[in-house]
Amino acid sequence: MNQRVRGVLLGLGIGVGVVLLLDLARILAASVDRGTSPWWVVACYLAAGAVVAVGIASGRGDRLVPALAAVIVVLVAVPSVDPGGPLGALPQLTIGPEHAPSRAVAFVAAGGFVYGAVRGGRA
Repeated sequence: MNQRVRGVLLGLGIGVGVVLLLDLARILAASVDRGTSPWWVVACYLAAGAVVAVGIASGRGDRLVPALAAVIVVLVAVPSVDPGGPLGALPQLTIGPEHAPSRAVAFVAAGGFVYGAVRGGRA
């Protein structure tokens, strides 16, 4: 497989993986009152952190991977902050305004991805 195509697919997968794990954390946090263990929420945040670490480490080989992952996470997180803004028309898959911890983690993840993209092989 072409190196550039592999980088794009890996970046898309990592970005979507972080978004889906944060969405799962939101869903599990909402169901803690109904008997779900809060440790599942913590596990989702830890798994999202592991995916972010893989994305940052992937920046050593190809800077496109963390850059694309950052774009995906930001495109999902920004509309939840300002639904009436220019990106408000994008689908809000996760990180709704009622769940600020996932939104905060999304911006931290995006910052980590940007760091990995800027530093590249030195990260």
